Amino acid sequence: MSNRFMESRGYTFRSNLGQGMFGTVVSAYSTRLRKKVAIKVIDKKKLPTSYVETFLCRELEIIGTLNHPNIVKTLEIFKWNTSKVYVVMEFCAKGDLLNHINVKGALSEHSGCRLFTQLCNAIQYLHNSDVAHRDLKCENMLLDTHFNLKVCDFGFSKRLTYADGRMMLSETFCGTSSYTAPEIMRSLPYNPKVSDVWSMGVVLYVMLHASKPFDDTNIRRVLRMQIQRNIKFPNSPSVSSEAKDLIQRILHPVVEHRITITNILQSSWMLREWKMEDSEEATASNAGSGKEGPPEEKAKEEEKPPKANSEPGEGPSSAAPRH
Repeated sequence: MSNRFMESRGYTFRSNLGQGMFGTVVSAYSTRLRKKVAIKVIDKKKLPTSYVETFLCRELEIIGTLNHPNIVKTLEIFKWNTSKVYVVMEFCAKGDLLNHINVKGALSEHSGCRLFTQLCNAIQYLHNSDVAHRDLKCENMLLDTHFNLKVCDFGFSKRLTYADGRMMLSETFCGTSSYTAPEIMRSLPYNPKVSDVWSMGVVLYVMLHASKPFDDTNIRRVLRMQIQRNIKFPNSPSVSSEAKDLIQRILHPVVEHRITITNILQSSWMLREWKMEDSEEATASNAGSGKEGPPEEKAKEEEKPPKANSEPGEGPSSAAPRH
């Protein structure tokens, strides 16, 4: 990474944010945008040629087209020489969701529902755009100043293709084992949209319990627990039966029985939590003095779950696997 080159592009280096397998992430100040940004610096020389030609090319093409309030926005992509790629993104001040949970502990059901609704909206947008993420996990979800969730890291994402009106299934093993759906663990051709939903279920469990539903130290045991639906819910923190039911419906090993995002948004737990949100807002409005609070308390009004609509290709596909 060259600080001088970054400055020539209008970015002043501030600090290192993290080092990943596929690049370094730094913070910088943009003189053009007049705000702090995050920059992912990718060194193609350190990556396998097959990864660069397949996954990196896909990622760079996809992220430049995405525009959703709960997906990290890509502001600019530029290159230095033939090996370095700089991806400039919006800066999320609160870091990633996993770190937040590790520091603060499990989220309340109210806060968990708020963030999970934002996750559902983001993935629904991707799937309706025929894009699958394929690596959903708490580490790949960032939080902005107002504690809004932003999905990031599209290194394993792909655009979905169709043949004779049927989705072509994936065969590539993608993601992190503790978040990976059983059909992928079993090396079966899979519908990436449905597998994304499984990963979302693991994220919800981690949000509410600050632990994972399956111990990934033994892959065979994980798969057995997944297939047997052996999901254990700790006594502490206590979680409602509606939340547990939703998690079990998401983490269903049979893809045909796994709940869809539309039905997640219309589930009793999601609707109950939003009704509580409306009730609390009404009470606060009636009791308030008419003065506005600070941004963190006021925040932005959250979107209500959308009404059920058709989601082409969301359900399991019977198409032949892609090669």
